[in-house]
Amino acid sequence: MFIFKNEPEIMTNLVIQSTDSTPHVEFLTNGTLTLKGRSLPEDVHKFYAPLIDWVKHLETDKAVIELKLEYLNTSSTKKLLNLLTAIDQNEKIKEIDVKWHYEFDDLEMEDLGNIYEEDMKRAKFQYIEEVDIF
Repeated sequence: MFIFKNEPEIMTNLVIQSTDSTPHVEFLTNGTLTLKGRSLPEDVHKFYAPLIDWVKHLETDKAVIELKLEYLNTSSTKKLLNLLTAIDQNEKIKEIDVKWHYEFDDLEMEDLGNIYEEDMKRAKFQYIEEVDIF
């Protein structure tokens, strides 16, 4: 019996255009990961599962995560935490920076970033207060 090993998959960038209910996704193999817009997909698992799987396989010295989220529904907040946790637990990523953008008057979004920061062990958070980012 012969066992053939598959060639390792070459990772490619993951880009998903935004819709009225899903954010723009731009995950680059160089470690630049961007989510921007609104997140209230009908099937949150179907939307976030490929993103979580992608970050579990990312190999990079530094991941810079840009989060510019206007709105997240309850199920999206859980999946975003799962995504960030998967990044935090990926030992092939040496350093993790999170740039958490929020509207100057959106205290709930700022607080959500603080909650995520408490759950992550290796990530450094930078909070960026902006006016009219959406």
